[in-house]
Order: sequence, then C-alpha cells, then structure tokens
Amino acid sequence: REIHIWAILKHQYILPFYGTVEGFGRFRALVSPWMPNGNLNSYLGRADVTLTMMLKQITEGLKYLHDTNVIHGDLTSNNVLIAADGSPRLADFGISNIVKQSNSTFSYHTGAVRWVAPELMISKEDQTIQYGTKSSDIYALGGIMLEVLYGKQPYWWIKNAVHVVTAKFKHLEPINASLQIQPTHLDFMRRCWSPDSEVRPSVDDVLKFLQEVPLDES
Repeated sequence: REIHIWAILKHQYILPFYGTVEGFGRFRALVSPWMPNGNLNSYLGRADVTLTMMLKQITEGLKYLHDTNVIHGDLTSNNVLIAADGSPRLADFGISNIVKQSNSTFSYHTGAVRWVAPELMISKEDQTIQYGTKSSDIYALGGIMLEVLYGKQPYWWIKNAVHVVTAKFKHLEPINASLQIQPTHLDFMRRCWSPDSEVRPSVDDVLKFLQEVPLDES
C-alpha cells in the first residue's frame, strides 16, 4: 500500500520514490535518495536555518498531499528529512492513504504519540479504531511549528511516552508556562491543537499565517 501511494507523489518537498530492491531481508526495500542533512529534529540547531522558509516549505509539501487527497498520518520532525540544499522532504508514509469519499482510511499509529491528534487516541474503555483526517495532520503540523520556532517538541517536559498519552486524555496542552511564546504564534498553534478537529485551520490557512506573520524574530 505504501509503495502505491508514494509512487504517485511528485513534489519538490516530498521525498522521491525510486523503486524497490530485494536482498535486504524478507521484504522488498523501498529506495529513495539519501538526505545528507538527516532529519528536521537534528538539523534545527544549525545557525543557517531560516525558520520562516523551513516552515513554509514543510507546509507546502503537506498542502500538496492534501490537495492530492493524501493524508500523511505520521507527520513528526523525525519524518521530515533535509536535503543537501537545506530544504525539507516529507517522508515515511507508512500509514498514509488516499482519502475515500465516504471515510478516512488509516488508524492511529503509536510511533508519534507527541504529535498525534487526541481524537486518534484509543482509550482502554473505547477500543473503537479512530481514523485520521487532514485536520489530524494539522495538529501534528502545530507540533512541528513549536519545534522549529522554539526548539521544543510537544510535551517536552514529559519524558515518558505513556505519560504523554495520559496528558492527552486529560486534555493538557503540548506546551506549558515555562516556555515564553510570542502571543501571535501561541494563538495560532493553539488553533492547530484545538480539541475540536472541525475548527482547526486548513493547510491553506497555515500558509497564509506563515506569509503574513514574522516568525524568525521569535
């Protein structure tokens, strides 16, 4: 499934798919170009990173996916790779899929608990599988915005991932008062993290915000 989705995606900020190869284990391996600058998480400490440009490019990649009716589903700073020229490539479409007219098409993935939207969490009382939407990608994008602008991952003060899950069930925000955040940035990130997925901004709204609000002076 991942191969078929990835193969149709052609955009400057989406990691290209070259094909598959055998001989590396039980399953065929997916081949993509090497990204020499690692992932976004490890790249952000560099002095030459332009924050506004980085966020715009990541958001443009996500806009392409959403305009193509593809949900990423696992958007974290570990899944944004950095090319030789310093531009991002959205990667790891392990649970991405085409959006159906009648339903969304992937369930919650446990590997990105700090970024995953709370409506995708499965409680012990309710074992019903939850399904992702474009708005759950926006929730995750809010977490990337926090990390790019302020160097903190969502719920950075909570070290144990299980406790992060508990915090989400208690409706705690991905930030706390120890971090000074520019009010305009904070208001918009809170919109991305709204418990009501219906009122979160669209990817076009995010791009408009990035174009209108200065970010590099945070």
